[in-house]
Amino acid sequence: MEKWRGKVAVVTGANSAIGTAIAETLGNIGMEVVGLAKRLDRFAELKTKFKRKKDKFHPIITDFANEEDIISAFEWVERHLGGIHILVNNTATSSKISPIEASTTDAWRQIYDINVIALQICSREGIKSMRKHHIDDGYIININSRAAYMTTPIPGMTSYYASKKAVNTIGEGLRAELGHNSKIRVTTISPALVRELQELEGIVVSPKVAGLESVDIAKTVELLLQLPSHVLA
Repeated sequence: MEKWRGKVAVVTGANSAIGTAIAETLGNIGMEVVGLAKRLDRFAELKTKFKRKKDKFHPIITDFANEEDIISAFEWVERHLGGIHILVNNTATSSKISPIEASTTDAWRQIYDINVIALQICSREGIKSMRKHHIDDGYIININSRAAYMTTPIPGMTSYYASKKAVNTIGEGLRAELGHNSKIRVTTISPALVRELQELEGIVVSPKVAGLESVDIAKTVELLLQLPSHVLA
């Protein structure tokens, strides 16, 4: 893990349960972590944890439905920190879910803008940074969902499930594209139920369902970073 010490990691959705856990884990291995999120929630807690450990955390408020906002965040990283070594695409939304007949076009746009388009913009900007700074061993990690593999969506969540299937396709497409002319790796993690995330979104979770914890996803990211650079996961 020593190879990542002092390198730059960008984590989107860094104020969510999973994003916060990933940001903290990357900080623990000595990376400079840039956290992008739309709200300040939990940023204060993260900044305190990083400061206490003398790690470096840079929060940037970012509206993922706004391309200019996303590009501005990546420009800040370029100006202040240089090249990006790790990009974790974690931001997503499942809000405004409802049956198709009762939904609105704006609600669909919000889901696709944040879950799909923002991920592609972040990936594009991250790759541009890696290319510019000749970072051959860069890593893009997409945090997806088990929903990407379910053939029949839960009623009312069709758009959300469709967006998660798109994330899988984008991840596989990126692997193929980058595999031709670089050593930049791409991995998509698709966890099942994460209890903290469901609780934050107000979704009732049965006590009989064990579920995953956010730290489980963060540990998976840490495991990926321990793999030799020629190993794809």
